Amino acid sequence: MRILVLDSIHGGKVIVDHLSAHGHVTDLIDVYRNQEGISPDLARTRVYDLIIAPVHLDPDYSLLQDLRIPVISHHAAVRWLFTDHAVSSVIEITGKQGKSTTAAALASIMPGEGLLHTSAGVVRYPSLEHLGRYSITPASILQVLSEQFSDGWLISEVSLGFCGIGTLGILTSFLDYPVAQGKRRALALKTEQAHLVKQVLIPPGGELVHDGCIPVSDLVSVSGTRACYRYGDLSGSFVNPLLLLPGYKTPLMLAAGAALLLGVDPAGLSDFSALPGRMEVTKDTGYTIIDNANSGTCHSTTLDAYRYGREIAKNEPVTLIIGQESASVCENFSTHEICASISDINPRDVILIPGDERIMKEEIIQYCANTGITCICANSTEEGIRRAKTLNNTLILLSVKRWK
Repeated sequence: MRILVLDSIHGGKVIVDHLSAHGHVTDLIDVYRNQEGISPDLARTRVYDLIIAPVHLDPDYSLLQDLRIPVISHHAAVRWLFTDHAVSSVIEITGKQGKSTTAAALASIMPGEGLLHTSAGVVRYPSLEHLGRYSITPASILQVLSEQFSDGWLISEVSLGFCGIGTLGILTSFLDYPVAQGKRRALALKTEQAHLVKQVLIPPGGELVHDGCIPVSDLVSVSGTRACYRYGDLSGSFVNPLLLLPGYKTPLMLAAGAALLLGVDPAGLSDFSALPGRMEVTKDTGYTIIDNANSGTCHSTTLDAYRYGREIAKNEPVTLIIGQESASVCENFSTHEICASISDINPRDVILIPGDERIMKEEIIQYCANTGITCICANSTEEGIRRAKTLNNTLILLSVKRWK
């Protein structure tokens, strides 16, 4: 077939490489930067059998209207091309929050060899060898398998839905946000694709119309620091203080539930510890740093970090490092959320990371001035930490949306 692939920077080049290996004739368009591939005008002069487009592309993108031919998503293309790979077990994880934590927790108790693929990188188990960094666009699954896979299981974060290649799908959150120039909803994309997976584990607080839907609350319950579980012949409990944190409670429940569905006893989750960027606590030259800098950082996780910091450092004065490093994260840390976080925490000092053009820097600075809070700007998270250590606030909350 002759196939037109849209969006080179979110996995399009990987899809083109795999299609070409199958003998298809392909063209690629860089729909966001127009820096590589062919131009839309040239594409209009050619005849194609199929278009492959990402779900986050504006549905009114001109070529989708001008070329009256079938269109499939990048997710569907990955499902089509996945037959090249023999993997014993695949767990796909999608959702607005908690993907990386759920994935890492589940990987920590999986038996045998396998790969963990999250926004933090690819790790081989059980050796814990770090194999590099890949995005979580659907096509990255093909890249990871081609470049790094040897044997065993694969646990993979997937942005904006399921590819349908999984032994099990996990939806980590029912939180929603607009995509595709505001013309689509992320949660709808994720739930619509859920039917492609035989079993889908869902978090508390929502419903999914799916014959294979399994609410995690049917398998796992939490009271304080203890989680109790039961499924088939597996039953027991584990204790972990991270269960007190909302940002860990649901991911640990989902990891335990997924383990049960895969026939693995989740008792080992008692040893799971906080991840870098996800409430990891470090002590550095007299300062306590709560690290909440990750791709899912938002108002609610910022408040979780504050409450956690208060448990550890009690009434110590606070420096809040907040913002977003770049526009590479689809759902940005909005100006409204940042101001709400500052209002709820009332820190002594704010260090703003205004790396995304959607952040209204002057509005946040003025808000701080109106409430008597000192606010300065830094160009990066690392610079923010250095500047925080020059202040007299021993508790530093790092709450920056970033790929980490």
